[in-house]
Amino acid sequence: MMHWPALLSGLGFGFLIAAPVSPMSLLCMNRTLQQGLTAGLATGAGIALADMCYALIAVTGFRAVSEFTAEFALPLKLLGALFILYLGARAWRPAGVEASAGGARSGRFYCFISSYLITLANPATVVSFIALTAALGSGAGGSLLLPAGIALGSFGWWLLLNLIIVWIRGRLPESFSRRLSRISAVFLIMFSVYSIFSMAG
Repeated sequence: MMHWPALLSGLGFGFLIAAPVSPMSLLCMNRTLQQGLTAGLATGAGIALADMCYALIAVTGFRAVSEFTAEFALPLKLLGALFILYLGARAWRPAGVEASAGGARSGRFYCFISSYLITLANPATVVSFIALTAALGSGAGGSLLLPAGIALGSFGWWLLLNLIIVWIRGRLPESFSRRLSRISAVFLIMFSVYSIFSMAG
């Protein structure tokens, strides 16, 4: 029997956990502005897959992974912050000439894998999923449809955000889009620097 409450709960929770303004949303916006819709969607897909992986850990109670992420939370966060700093500096550079078909495919894969790894570098995410599974109980909270719903809900948000950015970009001067891309890159760098100093404090 399919646990529809688990799927629907996952959809809602995945959408809500992805929606707040964060370094990942800025990164996704910047890539959409600079490289187009497919780069933004690849970024969102990487984030959604990482969310699903952490949700699977929560549902299955995979203690080894949970203990690993708890023990190495600080170095993982530091690596994530440094990677975001690198991506922010990279995003500051203006988009080059139109890439070849092979380069575009490579760029989409890079967008996907980098966003996946950065999201995995935030072990605190699994804590929120563990809390959700506990709240839903042993039925819906133990269903594999919960991680599937979270992935779909998360990707649904990134799809909506990217479509909005593409719509805005098509109605604004190219110079404004470039400035908006630069602003998002600056905020990415600021987020990263703040994260690094907060960990050191």
